[in-house]
Amino acid sequence: MTFRLQGEINRLGLRRGLAGLALWVGLLPAALAQGGDGGCQGCMNMIPVDSEEQSDSGDINTPQPSASFFGVAVLDTGVALNAPMNGATLVPGSASFVGGNPLVDLADQGTHGTAVAQVILTLAPGSKIMSVQTSTGGRWVSSSAVTQGMLHAAANPSIRVINHSNAALTTVPGSAILAAAAADQVVVMQAGNDSSANPVGDALHAPGLGGKGLIVGGLGPDGDLLGFSNRAGGYAQHYVVALGASEFAGYWGTSFATPRASALAARLRQTWPNLKAEQVVDIIKRSATDMGALGVDDKYGWGRINFVRAFQPLGPVVTPAGVNDKENAELTDPPEDDFRRRRLRLSPAIFSALAHQPWLARVLVVDRYARDFTLNVASRVSQSGEQANARWALDRLFGAQPTDILAQGAGYRLLSYQKTYRSAGASTEPALVLALAPEGNTAVGLGYRVRPDATAGVLHWLGAQGFAAGAGTAWQQGLIGQFRDDGLHSRTTYRVKPQWRLGFDFADVSRDGDTGHNSQLWGFATHFGASNWGISLRGDLFGEAGSLYGGSAGGALSVSSSQTRAMRLSGYRRLSGNWAAMGAYTGALTQVASRPGALLSHFSALAADAWLVGLAGKSLFSQTDAVRVTVSQPLRVVSGEAELDIVYDLGPQGEIRRHRERASLVPAGSETLLEFDYRQPLTPTLSVGAYAAFRHRPSHDRRAESQVHVMGVVQGAF
Repeated sequence: MTFRLQGEINRLGLRRGLAGLALWVGLLPAALAQGGDGGCQGCMNMIPVDSEEQSDSGDINTPQPSASFFGVAVLDTGVALNAPMNGATLVPGSASFVGGNPLVDLADQGTHGTAVAQVILTLAPGSKIMSVQTSTGGRWVSSSAVTQGMLHAAANPSIRVINHSNAALTTVPGSAILAAAAADQVVVMQAGNDSSANPVGDALHAPGLGGKGLIVGGLGPDGDLLGFSNRAGGYAQHYVVALGASEFAGYWGTSFATPRASALAARLRQTWPNLKAEQVVDIIKRSATDMGALGVDDKYGWGRINFVRAFQPLGPVVTPAGVNDKENAELTDPPEDDFRRRRLRLSPAIFSALAHQPWLARVLVVDRYARDFTLNVASRVSQSGEQANARWALDRLFGAQPTDILAQGAGYRLLSYQKTYRSAGASTEPALVLALAPEGNTAVGLGYRVRPDATAGVLHWLGAQGFAAGAGTAWQQGLIGQFRDDGLHSRTTYRVKPQWRLGFDFADVSRDGDTGHNSQLWGFATHFGASNWGISLRGDLFGEAGSLYGGSAGGALSVSSSQTRAMRLSGYRRLSGNWAAMGAYTGALTQVASRPGALLSHFSALAADAWLVGLAGKSLFSQTDAVRVTVSQPLRVVSGEAELDIVYDLGPQGEIRRHRERASLVPAGSETLLEFDYRQPLTPTLSVGAYAAFRHRPSHDRRAESQVHVMGVVQGAF
């Protein structure tokens, strides 16, 4: 078993001081890594606030709600004009079908219809209420009264949502509710308070309403289903849950869960007036927070209504199609995810050039329901590869750590490697290397999810001479095509003469997910050197599908493909018995094929470079220690541009307004990376070490504060 104790101060802005300290220990066997609306049972004085009704969507802006009010019919015990209710919040047409006054609440508890209406107006203040009095306040409700009330609401063109909080107490003819559906009204019905496995009453009509009906169960103060709330049962596809309380009443029940869903429906229709009733219902269901068993289940149905996610894009998110667009620009497709967490990952080589592009802060997009949003794409841009570089530095600091020799024989060894410094959710698939060293001058390494060790060049020489500290993350960041270890890798070295070797590399990387990456690398290198000096010249042809310089595939800023031709010159020179110098320079030229409809298109050729100089030492304080210091510039685009095409608004008649410009992809700054690491083996199975990095203008961002990363590690095996 291998263990690693790591203390870390990570990415600290120097102007703000030491902002945080994280210390963690990992053991690594294989890889680091009762009551209701009908009575006052369960009465409460305090009603909790439902955090999921706070619709702050961060960097996603929705249109201003329509100035025209949207009417909500409340079929209930009557609605008294208690705040926020007043004469101005009423839709003309309130009526009683039980011989009473629709503006008087007949509830036995003192308030029911009024408390329902107050919830709706609190959560959807742009709404107006039409009181349709269909109950005298008891547990029995006249089907005839409800039928007449339903038809009355369906006939009023101002009504866009019908709130049926007494749905469990009656069963009306289907034709009455169908009339509301035919009028494109959203019909929201309570599930009932009978502790039943299925909804009851008028809720049973939901499957026949063409997607325009919604059943609502009630949640208690603990966030779980109220003990007396009817479950979703066989009506799960039409069922959601919400908090079963009103701050305007002292008891709980599904009657008070229903107006919360009605308020959400009203707000959606007011924000996007062209939404159809079935679209509104679908948005409420698909944006709900899943509860209970994964997916739609027979207890919670679709889950808890979520005011935040309902006002975020759902499904494929695209820019509106223009006259000359062949395709829309799909940004992402997160039907199950919180859209605020989705990120567009870019290579650090171009990151800051786009992260500070002002027009990317106001991109107009539409989702699967044709709802328009203004999206701050720039704020959603993040960098690829930073965690991978940290893992690489840690691995290089201590060298590769095979956990097991699976097989070996004459001229070959099959090793299983541990993948260190992994997050909790990372894959635990093994990383394997087959090292072949047949008789003669050829060495072959085949790797799965890990690159075989070099058998020539700077890194090989440093290790062979005892400079085991390697070359830091800067070496990795200057290599074209080595952005991911996932996939298959091969490395072949052929010794032509004692001081001359040829190398051939191939890599096929395929990784799915929102950080997906698919690429192929073909490389050729020639190495000249002796015991005290060496020089290598390497050429690479690197092809990526859907990404650029290791960024993730897919999204508004992705590409169709890219082809990079790169040359890398590197070398080393022993200065004394304890010190050696090393250096490297990479130059690359990239051709990019645009992704149809993406925000970036018509790329020019991109030129990029990276460089590194450093010193490696050994046997400084003991016979076995090693140290390394390097100064470098990670890969950075130095010339190149693309056409930026942004749809930013819709005119009064729906006409598309867009901005086009040739945007530079050259970052305004240039990062200087200073790295130091030290390793000291204490015993054959125990080592200590330290790593430190100073980043000036990190990610080539001239606005970014300098950062420091300090890490101490103890590693051993037993």
